[in-house]
Amino acid sequence: MKFDLGIINNEPVADVVRQAQLAEALGYDTVWITDSHLVCRELWVTLTACALGTTRIKLGPGVTVPHTRHWSVAASAIATLDELAPGRVVLGIGTGGSSAETMGVSVQRAARVVTLETMTTSIRRLLAAGTARLDSGVEARLAWLDGPRRIPLYVAGSGPRMLEAAGRLGDGVIMYTGTEPSILRAGLECVARGAAQQGRQLAELEVLVWTPTAVDHDRARARDHVRGRVASAMRHPLPVALSPEDQAAVQRLRDAYDSYQHATAASRHRELVPDRFVDKIALAGTPEEVREQVRRMMTVPEIARVIILPQNPGQGFIQRESILRTFADEVMAHVA
Repeated sequence: MKFDLGIINNEPVADVVRQAQLAEALGYDTVWITDSHLVCRELWVTLTACALGTTRIKLGPGVTVPHTRHWSVAASAIATLDELAPGRVVLGIGTGGSSAETMGVSVQRAARVVTLETMTTSIRRLLAAGTARLDSGVEARLAWLDGPRRIPLYVAGSGPRMLEAAGRLGDGVIMYTGTEPSILRAGLECVARGAAQQGRQLAELEVLVWTPTAVDHDRARARDHVRGRVASAMRHPLPVALSPEDQAAVQRLRDAYDSYQHATAASRHRELVPDRFVDKIALAGTPEEVREQVRRMMTVPEIARVIILPQNPGQGFIQRESILRTFADEVMAHVA
């Protein structure tokens, strides 16, 4: 199992670059930068700065979304980044959450499979130096592209419908489903159904898990640190049925969720997250606890990589750099 880093880029770009450099030095495989333009810095500027500031680590959007990035713009942007950092670029695509909600669009309304399919297939055609049809009927192409670009495309999903679409559309899949093995296996069944629709096996796809993470010798502090990210995850459907009690708790989270606090560990809505949701969704606790949580995920061998997502610091919370170092030194070094 390999480990990646997800960065919520609402800190100054120079700070994000230093975090990408630290991830490279510590042995993380890929840095994924979030795309939520009203609560974060601009995605492609941040990725460019990280590409210029690093030499080996892979980079990409985690994830870019169709309701704010037209596929023709996203294709040109990722191809340009690949020109700057050849062989180090990946592309994550999803339906988004906070980027939609801060524009007045619900998560449920944004999660349309047909829109995701249009974005993925059109980007693929443009990156292959071909054409893709715009809504106007015009065939678009990247006129400046000197030849096909092979950039791995990962499609994100959490509920059954989107996970099946991800298995059908992606070179790889980013599952936002939690850490509990039973939920992971249920999600993989959905991905496998989608892959079969393209005549592929699950083993042909690289499956990643997007995971809220905090590790600290103060257990309570680490668990409180991830609650905001857990709240974000629980707004989305899961590939398993929830108990009536959990359904009620999820509804309370959805009703209270403030997308403008999406990127802070100190969000008010985190106070509504029950402990059992932290156990299902996050890697959180002492180094010893997080090691065991990772080993539990490793019992699902189809999971190739884990993207750890340290929540952005709030007052009194753990600094992101501290989580990166502690996870690398006291978790990765023991389970890799």
